[in-house]
Amino acid sequence: MRLRFQPWQLAALVVLLCGAVVGVVRWRRASQPFDAAGLLAALPADGATLFYVDADALRHSGILDLLAGSKAAEEADYRQFVEQTGFDYRTDVDAVAAAFVDGEAYLTVRGRFQWKLLSSYARSQGGECRYTFCNMPASSKEGHISFYPLKTNVLALAVSARPRGADMIGANQWKNPPALPPEPVWISVPSPVFSKAGLFPAGTRAFLSPLAQTQNVTFAMGPQGDRMQLRLEVACASPQAAAELVQQFSSATELLNKMIQRDHLTPNPKDLSGVLVAGSFQQQNARVIGTWPVERGFITALASGQIQ
Repeated sequence: MRLRFQPWQLAALVVLLCGAVVGVVRWRRASQPFDAAGLLAALPADGATLFYVDADALRHSGILDLLAGSKAAEEADYRQFVEQTGFDYRTDVDAVAAAFVDGEAYLTVRGRFQWKLLSSYARSQGGECRYTFCNMPASSKEGHISFYPLKTNVLALAVSARPRGADMIGANQWKNPPALPPEPVWISVPSPVFSKAGLFPAGTRAFLSPLAQTQNVTFAMGPQGDRMQLRLEVACASPQAAAELVQQFSSATELLNKMIQRDHLTPNPKDLSGVLVAGSFQQQNARVIGTWPVERGFITALASGQIQ
């Protein structure tokens, strides 16, 4: 006896199967833990400069207020954005991961969002929203901002040449979980970037240009007593290359110190030269670790634009 389905039964079966697939996708998305590793693993990584900020940790330490500055100094456009979307990074962001590649930016942001207001804002700026995916023009003529909720409390956002750039963001894109520094703020930079000397302040080039010959470079910042500490971790091709890099860093630091002494100046920990001359370096097999103490006054000057 052959079992035969009626057309309505087949249609119902298809609907049930589609519903099951959607349910599984939603369950997987809801169960995905978007901790620091999860936020990063959702981003495109090939050739990218990776950046991470634990905004909640910075908020509790008071550093976020130093970086943000006064609310009275905020630009009118940003104040308007807050009014229309109900979203203020000072209070609503807990963590941000970003990947910068080929002039485009991809971000995952964990925090608190009013999705209907964000959608309305996109439309008010000449954009459109289809279901939960929105895109709108960026400030550059050929750029686009696109975003969608990766999870209820996670925003996927892209600034790219493509209207649907945020499609490049999705959970579990990395084959291997990323190794994360313990500090609340860090940036991992592909070594070829350091061959572009024009990207960096003149006073830092003697320290940064040798990094172009390394394999992996990470800068991280976190609290160290009542100050902050900037930590550099560099993977070199060999222990010999690591030893040579330590020597280059130490020589550059010593030269800067001599130049300051020659001009009868005192290193000021609140400016760039004062930070650089306080650096110390050590070799760990094929890795180089550099550390610089950073005063809060330096962070304030940096955030206010006094340090270029």
